Amino acid sequence: MPPFDKCSLDAAAYTPAEAACILGLSASTVRNWSFGQSGRVRKGQRERFQPVIEAADSSRKLLSFANLCELHLLSAIRRQHRITLPVVRQSVRYVQQHMAKQRPLIDVEFRTNGISLFVEQASRLLDVSREGQMALRGDFERALSRIERDSTGNPVRLFPYTRSRSDPPDSLALVAVDPEVAFGRPMLVGAGVKTEVVASRFGAGDEPADMATDYGVPLDTILEALRYEQRALKAA
Repeated sequence: MPPFDKCSLDAAAYTPAEAACILGLSASTVRNWSFGQSGRVRKGQRERFQPVIEAADSSRKLLSFANLCELHLLSAIRRQHRITLPVVRQSVRYVQQHMAKQRPLIDVEFRTNGISLFVEQASRLLDVSREGQMALRGDFERALSRIERDSTGNPVRLFPYTRSRSDPPDSLALVAVDPEVAFGRPMLVGAGVKTEVVASRFGAGDEPADMATDYGVPLDTILEALRYEQRALKAA
């Protein structure tokens, strides 16, 4: 896989399977959100549902770092609320129209305007209690806090959930995806070593404490990387 261009958000670099492993989603979910899906046959023709996000390269079925950030946000609301794909799609389109942004999920203004618009529209389409609306907003805000931005507001680093689909709000952000480090693959914060390398060494018998010394990071960082890789394997 070729390296990213420097500071490129949209370089096509991840297959749906790779994105799914990074985010702890199923590959089919990533494909449906990114490239659309076929539905039931009606009047002799199979329905085609449009994707929720705009993939970096639809023809080659490849995704970008920006797409990872979008999928990360969508996964945060799906993991708890099980909002259906049509509702997610309609709500994103609603936010697009009202914010006049092609990609509102990763726009810097999404936190201040987009969340309210999304929750408002989803609540119209679903029977969502006030408590449910507050929970939905909270999940968006927690997911947004795991995206680091540069001075212009562009996403530059993503801290994916590492343990499970029910990570606590204050779970450690010790694994990151950075398009300028480790070819955009999940890596140890503070060391730049890919988590798959840590998992490979552990599988070969290396002790976590020894790896922590080798890479100059706390032991907790190594253990979190191993938890993350285990979660990725379960999601694959």
